[in-house]
Amino acid sequence: MPALATPTTLWLARTHAPDQTPFAATTLRCATAGEVPGPNQEWEPIADVVQALRASSEGADLHAAVAEAQALGPAQTLFEDQAVLAPPLAPTKVLAIGRNYAAHAKELGNEVPSSPLSFFKPPSCLLASGQPLSLPRGYARIDMEAELVLVIGRRARQIAAADAWAHVGAYLMGNDISCRDLQRSDKQWTRAKGFDGFGPVSAFARLSPAAELPPVDALRVRGLLGDELVQDGPTSAMIFDVPTLLEHLSACMTLEVGDLIFTGTPAGVSALEPGMVTRVELDGPPSFALAPVVTPLT
Repeated sequence: MPALATPTTLWLARTHAPDQTPFAATTLRCATAGEVPGPNQEWEPIADVVQALRASSEGADLHAAVAEAQALGPAQTLFEDQAVLAPPLAPTKVLAIGRNYAAHAKELGNEVPSSPLSFFKPPSCLLASGQPLSLPRGYARIDMEAELVLVIGRRARQIAAADAWAHVGAYLMGNDISCRDLQRSDKQWTRAKGFDGFGPVSAFARLSPAAELPPVDALRVRGLLGDELVQDGPTSAMIFDVPTLLEHLSACMTLEVGDLIFTGTPAGVSALEPGMVTRVELDGPPSFALAPVVTPLT
């Protein structure tokens, strides 16, 4: 079958059978006119282009690789075979930025950092939108943190801020769920941020060439608990912008294709309890929709 013709917007997803784990997931591709794929959207199975790009020394980018990939079978809707959604990418690492909005630092009584405050979340924290999260018991406070998530689209190492956007290949929304008890007691954030399921993300990744990126000040990150809007902040309020973050992180480590960067959360982080449903979404131009993150809590 021929490769996909150049679309307006490319989306990437992964699914697996109910008796399998995400490690066995099938990579899927679809194209829309800019809107988030709906339940009747048909997706084509393709090869794992992310793994292929990691193995390549040519530095090809994610958007082009997905567009050019050969379809491996007929297109179908996501759930025709009782498939389970997996996170749309399987990163080698998940990075996150703390206190990247001044109002959020203030609400927790923290100082604004003078340089990006970065930490790791394990890839096992990832959870596709719609999948339930069982909150760990015995802790006084577990919070939601609505965030924009960057997907590395081209291998990045020691890049200059001016070249950063060439290495961003896709976008997700994310929820950096955080156990405040462990943040205080451990004095570092590995356990507090690293529980299984503490990184719900959009089920579909929106792939974009750098030339089609919207102005950063046109985007707002929103977080809801049930129907209540608890977080709402413009990405232009980030203390450290995207180019600064990529320059800072790539100065000490290679960022591989498919790696994720949670970019920080605006004010309004809110305590979670079993029975709640969280929602993380992007408010921006109609031409730049991102799939939301909906997480039922048990």
